[in-house]
Amino acid sequence: MTENFKSKLDADVKLINDTIQNICSCGYLKASGSPQDKVIEAENYSVSAGGKRIRPLLCIEFCRLFGGDITESTLNVAVCLELMHTFSLVHDDMPEMDNDRLRRGKPSTHAKFGQDIALLAGDGLCILPFEIISREACEGKIPFKTAAELVNILSVSAGNRGMIMGQTLDLLSENKDIKVVNKDFLIKMSSLKTGCMLKASCLFGAALADADEKRRSSAVEYAANLGLAFQIVDDILDVKGDEKLLGKPIGSDKARNKITFADALGADGALSLAKEYTEAAVAAVKEYDGSDFLCELAQSLVSRKF
Repeated sequence: MTENFKSKLDADVKLINDTIQNICSCGYLKASGSPQDKVIEAENYSVSAGGKRIRPLLCIEFCRLFGGDITESTLNVAVCLELMHTFSLVHDDMPEMDNDRLRRGKPSTHAKFGQDIALLAGDGLCILPFEIISREACEGKIPFKTAAELVNILSVSAGNRGMIMGQTLDLLSENKDIKVVNKDFLIKMSSLKTGCMLKASCLFGAALADADEKRRSSAVEYAANLGLAFQIVDDILDVKGDEKLLGKPIGSDKARNKITFADALGADGALSLAKEYTEAAVAAVKEYDGSDFLCELAQSLVSRKF
């Protein structure tokens, strides 16, 4: 990781976290002093729990790469991706799904607030991005056409043709034989579960910059390969990761009898495949001036420890 990359990464993440803090403290998730504030508290807790902020980061960097300006409105829209991602984590952690009581070293939302409030908090975080995007358009900060495109990108990527379908396949993969859950199945599942929201993130940046079709295609290609590499590394970390760095116990996939890339290919074979996808992600954008950050980001994610 070069010093220039780390400096830019830290600056972007600070912008993202400051925007999230603004939404939580004096914006859309501000408590009103009423009894129903419990769900607002749970939403604030969930979205403020830390994380790599990869999705809003990709939005910002693709907007920059394709000549867009990073304004307050850009940041508000970028954070919508983190809100949608957090919704998925809140629901994934619940007993009906992955039954994880730790997230990033802290109690998961349902463990802290109960399943009923966690369910509602996830619902609220799923809907809030559409309120934010539409309000940005109504206030004249982004064109209505751009807002409509963003809503379409997000709803398709997070919905039945994207993340939700991927999570469905993930649930259905439990207790299945390796002949059923093979490499092709895992690629399809990961492309939907992880890749679709990364694709949305890159396309958000391209849309905000009003990029042409060639550039949008490059963004999609980058995201598709990055998503697969990212998921493969997640699978490896669940086998060989450091629990203190991960902030949760390892071996959760094995405990649920889920076959992963690490099972299908072995840890070394899975890592080799992740590196191939990373190289393909880099190749998708390296022709553009200013793509160094995105190239190094892809390379850093495949070598991450958490």
